[in-house]
Amino acid sequence: MENESLPRHRRPTGLRTFLFGAPYYPEHWSDAERADDAARMAAAGVNCVRMAEFAWDRMEPVEGEYDFSFFDEQVECLGGVGIRTILCTPTATPPRWLSFRYPEVLRVDAGGRRMEHGSRQHCCTNSPAFREQSWKITSAMAEHFAYSRHVIGWQTDNELNCHFSLCYCEACQRAFREWCRRRYDDDIGALNEAWGTAFWAQSYGSFDHIVLPYDRPARANPGHVLDHRRFVSDSTCEFQREQVEILRRAKAEWLITHNGLMPHIDYAVFARDLDFLGVDLYPAFTEEVHSIPYAADRARSAAGNVLVPELQAGPGGQVGYIHRTPPPGQMRLWAYQAVAHGADGILHFRWRTCRFGAEEYWCGVLDHDNKPRRRYQEFSREGNELRRIGTEILGTSVDVAAAVLAEYDQEQAHAAMPLGMPSPSEQARTAHHYLWRRKLPVGIVEASDSFDGLKLIVLPSFTLMDEALAWRLTGFVRAGGTLLMTAWTGTRDRFNRITDLTPPGLLAGLAGVTVEEYGRLDEAENAIELADGTSAQAHKWYEVLAASSAELLGRWRHGHYAWALAVTLNRLGAGRAIYVGTYLSEANAAALLDLALAEAGVEPILPGLPADVEAARRTSADKTLLFLLNHGDDPQTISRLPAGRDLITGKKISGQLVLDPKDVAIIA
Repeated sequence: MENESLPRHRRPTGLRTFLFGAPYYPEHWSDAERADDAARMAAAGVNCVRMAEFAWDRMEPVEGEYDFSFFDEQVECLGGVGIRTILCTPTATPPRWLSFRYPEVLRVDAGGRRMEHGSRQHCCTNSPAFREQSWKITSAMAEHFAYSRHVIGWQTDNELNCHFSLCYCEACQRAFREWCRRRYDDDIGALNEAWGTAFWAQSYGSFDHIVLPYDRPARANPGHVLDHRRFVSDSTCEFQREQVEILRRAKAEWLITHNGLMPHIDYAVFARDLDFLGVDLYPAFTEEVHSIPYAADRARSAAGNVLVPELQAGPGGQVGYIHRTPPPGQMRLWAYQAVAHGADGILHFRWRTCRFGAEEYWCGVLDHDNKPRRRYQEFSREGNELRRIGTEILGTSVDVAAAVLAEYDQEQAHAAMPLGMPSPSEQARTAHHYLWRRKLPVGIVEASDSFDGLKLIVLPSFTLMDEALAWRLTGFVRAGGTLLMTAWTGTRDRFNRITDLTPPGLLAGLAGVTVEEYGRLDEAENAIELADGTSAQAHKWYEVLAASSAELLGRWRHGHYAWALAVTLNRLGAGRAIYVGTYLSEANAAALLDLALAEAGVEPILPGLPADVEAARRTSADKTLLFLLNHGDDPQTISRLPAGRDLITGKKISGQLVLDPKDVAIIA
């Protein structure tokens, strides 16, 4: 990670070469089937592959007996044509000898069922026996490959917490007790106070009495649940950190990353041990054009620009589903969309489609028969373009003026007591989607990050509030920023306890209102009449506001609270704070977010764009890159362009261009 003076979401990766390639699984194929791989990759512009994340049994077939000769050969073969390797610690797929000899490493779900060998991620990362085996294989690999000139870095594990994140084995029970002991400085009274264990006679007399939170026979204590989810993230970070420390001791110049984003990991903490974070992108799961921008922006909020270790190349499918095959041009467009949103490297999953196993229909660049067809041609076009222009992209980062705030603890606090209401992340996605459709420079920003350069912050039901965050938000508004906050904001402390302050609690002065009544909304009682005569559709919840210094922006239209305040604006210093007494939804996002945009002065990246054309902007101190992507099926004429040069075609641009379907332009 470089240039730590920048806000975290604006930091480039520091890579000097734009990485392009694919995850590669040579262990699945014979010598004859692999014979043309290196030449084909080189012709396609590949400069990097990822290997070995699922090959522990190949490298350590018997405990303590290591054989890296196979991967030595593959690394050298690819290196001979200029292709470098990112190796992986293989701990996502422990070999059978490990789980057979040490059955205590197997994960246990909340129902008491033990996981078994035959899939992946079946071993608990809190198990001392598994930790020991992780140290050993990581150390052996690090020591061996430290002398390879073609190994440039590592990916830790693979998609930690992808399939299984909440383990209830004895090792987790013991580790959670120790985590609680450290968090509360060995003071069991402090824990009881924090969790509110006086309710339902839940008080603990010793840290040895603490159990993992189960939602049975009734719901668990919200404070207990929040701390457990913090523990899950912290212990996952600790497991990764142990591997990272081994790798850095072996060779300090190695790049180290990991591929997210998965449940129950606070990536703002997790990414501190990495050079940059990776994000796996499989947009065919939703077929939404917005899926890559949102996922990439979430990842970038943790540590800045990203690598994409896995970007979908073809249809993917397992037992219960299969995606539609991406049409011509889609794979390349996905790649450039990821680059537009902060990717400094793209690896398409995967080089060749496997003929066996649980992912035999996760289609790669090459088909099962090993013949290069349309996907290979598209992959080659993309790779050779990025080989030519990649260095002009590196060093820039995504411009963000409108931010949606995110924080791991907010999501976990909500999940502990959701009441059937929208989560912070659901509202964040809604807000991001609307601002993105408006062609604005929008991003996700982690709550602990700098707010420098932002004009608008959307605060989606941050129930947990402390004086430090309240002070920073107030400072943002006083300095000229616009803040929009939604229902339930500021109602709890950091222990997930409801405070004795009238909502929005520590933000009441900033908002200029208090919440005097609240409740669930029926669909027939959902109208807010805005001050300009238009209306907004409330979503699931109402709050009756009382103004101390705020101005009216909207009133409730129905119910016993008809004509009470629903939306307000408070002027503070040079800025504005808007409080919305309901949740954001797709139905009301335009009406409510436009209130904030009218105050914030956030301008579109390029005015007048057609609906199917996406715009994004990456900048550095001396460079601006305008990305234009046509997601539609028809050519689009784009006007009012700045003078410049299209990096991809090399053509000069002056005022206007026609962008073909599924095509992209990058104007410098």
